Amino acid sequence: MCFMSKASKKYTKYDQDIMETLRKRYGFKNDYIQKSIRGERVGDVAIRIKEDYDRLIKAKRIVIERTKKSLDK
Repeated sequence: MCFMSKASKKYTKYDQDIMETLRKRYGFKNDYIQKSIRGERVGDVAIRIKEDYDRLIKAKRIVIERTKKSLDK
């Protein structure tokens, strides 16, 4: 008897603050926003949601890096 190992599923954690911001801005549920970010939804709104999420994540990383640098001084 041959047993195949199951591949474990990867779950992506999304930034909850940004998710809440997008939910309020667009008025969609978290499920739709997550699927839009993953690319499982198509359309103008889904593309804008993904672009906004990426832009906000990048901005948050920049703020964190600047804060770290200022604390190191």
